[in-house]
Amino acid sequence: GDCSRRLRGDCSRRLRGDCSRRLRGGGGMGLSMDRPTHRLRGGGMDFSMDELQKAMSDPEALEELKRLTSNPEAMAEVRAMMDDPEFRAQMTAMVDEGGAEKLALVKEQLASNDELGGAINEMGPSLGAALDLLKRSCEDAAALEAACSALLSLVRNLAQRPEEERYRTLRTGSPALRERLTRHAGGLLSLEAIGFRADQEELRAREGRRAEAKEEGGEEEEDLELRIGDEARGAAALRRAEQLIATAQREGRAASGLATEHELPFALCVALPSIRAVIGGDSELASGLTKLLLQNDEFRAVLSGPAAEVALPSILGMLRSQAGLRGVLEYFYPEVATPRGHRVRAVSTVGEWKAAVEAAGDRPLVALLGRADDPPSRMLVAVYNKLSTDPAYAPLDFAAVSVGGADDGMALRVLDEAFVHVNALPLFCFYDAGIEHRRWRLAGADVAELQRRLARVAAGLSQAEIDEGPAVEGE
Repeated sequence: GDCSRRLRGDCSRRLRGDCSRRLRGGGGMGLSMDRPTHRLRGGGMDFSMDELQKAMSDPEALEELKRLTSNPEAMAEVRAMMDDPEFRAQMTAMVDEGGAEKLALVKEQLASNDELGGAINEMGPSLGAALDLLKRSCEDAAALEAACSALLSLVRNLAQRPEEERYRTLRTGSPALRERLTRHAGGLLSLEAIGFRADQEELRAREGRRAEAKEEGGEEEEDLELRIGDEARGAAALRRAEQLIATAQREGRAASGLATEHELPFALCVALPSIRAVIGGDSELASGLTKLLLQNDEFRAVLSGPAAEVALPSILGMLRSQAGLRGVLEYFYPEVATPRGHRVRAVSTVGEWKAAVEAAGDRPLVALLGRADDPPSRMLVAVYNKLSTDPAYAPLDFAAVSVGGADDGMALRVLDEAFVHVNALPLFCFYDAGIEHRRWRLAGADVAELQRRLARVAAGLSQAEIDEGPAVEGE
């Protein structure tokens, strides 16, 4: 679009342009999305993904970005934005609306610049994102309560006794800390986001021990000393950390109450805020979700049945994107499904599989391999069929293999042909000219991640991208 540049006193860059929608974030910052540019605004910054990509090849703009990363006030605002849950939800929405490829390119460009990449790494992970991961990984309300209490104790001790050495260091191998916090995904990441860091020499030594243990067939028990630096012990930083952890703790307690009241899994109730954020202002989707959770006996039976523990992660992966949620709703309420065909080629024999690969020719082929006797796999097929009709994925061919059970010999031979074990299902595989990109395999039912990969494959992959595989979200 038509943009003008204005330099501001805080060394940040303001790129102005037409914006049709703005969604507020934390720390006075916001995210706005207007297809196809996807704008980020706030804290003295206003730019689109397209403009940021161009800026990465502009020496003057790069110098300005470097000055910005050395400005403590500006970086504090960036940190506040990253920690804000609404902003993180809107970033996810931006990716789902087509910004995945642009975001991936910007991340690669930032990482390739040593000075900028170093400044970003020095800032460390987002505490808000680390707590999101922690909430998802705790098996029940008691585990999340214990993890949050451990983090709150650490932060409050640092705030009340900043000079006491015993509160400035901790060991990850401590049995008490491991039981309450670091055994969970997101536990160590939360400590790092607060400001606890391991000594680089100890990290290198640990990697050496881990490599030796792997060669000997064992596993190195992780026990690192973490120390918090002076810059992370500031009153404002600790106060913000305490607020974020306390919020996560309250959300866990609210999820526990909801799970008890409506007889729903705790993990699903924990995920509801992020699912609602994905829904946004779509009242039809919100109403459909409520009806599904509280009134659909078939869906509730899946959540409470003998396979619920295995099925729930796949179901949550589908519910965390609009496309996934719509597909699940259409599966359970076929009468509301859009009367439209799909482009997925059903495969049940080796001959049909080879025909699908041959028919794709030079076009990329995406294959969903699932189980007919697995409810999440059946829901995923409905989502997958719908995605195949999206014009954004027009350059792709789609196929689906559904294994009826252990006695479904023909479909199992298709899995053998694809070098896939039945226990790995559901699984998405990506092919080009009959050759699979093994690093691009996607296990499970994370529809948002599937959309990101479909968008990148549809845009065309370089050989380096094929070899490296897709970056994991959050890296």
